[in-house]
Amino acid sequence: MLTILLIEDSLILRDRLRVLIGRIPNVFLLAETDNEADAQFCLKRFLPAVAVIDLQLRGSSGLAVIRHIKDNYVDTTMIVLTNLAQPEYEAKCRELGAHFFFDKSKGTKAFTRLLADMSAAANDGKT
Repeated sequence: MLTILLIEDSLILRDRLRVLIGRIPNVFLLAETDNEADAQFCLKRFLPAVAVIDLQLRGSSGLAVIRHIKDNYVDTTMIVLTNLAQPEYEAKCRELGAHFFFDKSKGTKAFTRLLADMSAAANDGKT
């Protein structure tokens, strides 16, 4: 089972992503949050395999979450899913340790395909 923490400030987008993630076999959405402090709590509590991170969070930045994950949860794969899809943001995210970077407006299919591939790989390793 591929476990996911969703860190997104928009309730509408969280609802949409919850549905998309729910359609992928062997993927489990552990928790959702819209800010850095709650993300840190959820990371410690649930130890997700994957963190899906928006760069614009309520009262904070996803960049801080990426730094925190890199420093404390090296086994967590970081996927940035953002509207701030300019090259300079992608470069900064990758510099901080993000593994994948997707534009919300253009990359949703590639994002869900990645999760499906990750889930399949995780389940292949457990058979």
